[in-house]
Amino acid sequence: MINEKQKIGVIAGTPVDTQMGVDFILAKGHEAIGVPTASCPQEQNLLQFLSPDVLTEKVSNIIKGFQEKGIYRTMLYCNSLSSAINLEKIKTSFPQSRIMTPLDVYKNLASRYKNIILWAANGQCLEGIEKIFYEKNPFIDIMGFSMLPVIKAIEALEPPAQIIDRFNLNHIVAASDKAECLVLGCTHLPYLKENLQKKAGIAIIDPAEEMLEKLLSD
Repeated sequence: MINEKQKIGVIAGTPVDTQMGVDFILAKGHEAIGVPTASCPQEQNLLQFLSPDVLTEKVSNIIKGFQEKGIYRTMLYCNSLSSAINLEKIKTSFPQSRIMTPLDVYKNLASRYKNIILWAANGQCLEGIEKIFYEKNPFIDIMGFSMLPVIKAIEALEPPAQIIDRFNLNHIVAASDKAECLVLGCTHLPYLKENLQKKAGIAIIDPAEEMLEKLLSD
């Protein structure tokens, strides 16, 4: 059962993908407030790789701020952020809040597919998502790749068609004729989904839809 209109806290890596998360929730008819953990992809990348404890503390402080405003549902709208921080510690620290990440969705996807293409922002995130898929389905075949320069281009709001052409993304998506779907393992990537889907011969999965459903259900 989905609750009536809710106010949701959104945490992501940069102001751009945080706003993408806020816009996604607003489009679904709910209120949202967003707070990023970094000012740009480079800063976020360094925090994830070199200072995960600092990043975990940042996320904790943001959730604490949400609770002070009466917001008890938080969406971590960032795959790489979710992979880098100590999620268990955060969820234990805030038992009153429901905290949802894309990683929660992948546990369900793993049982639905046998062969996927997985696209992440960086190698750390790719490894974290792959681990979830393999733990839930040891026999799944994954062709994974990460391309941070694409994320930077999205941050700069370059036109989707231009990004797809510049990085030859249609060929990458079509690289496996056995894949059942392309999983967007970065919340920036839905920016390209409509354009990619025009030429992709497989389903493109954005975990945000199921993530919001789980966050709002009782």
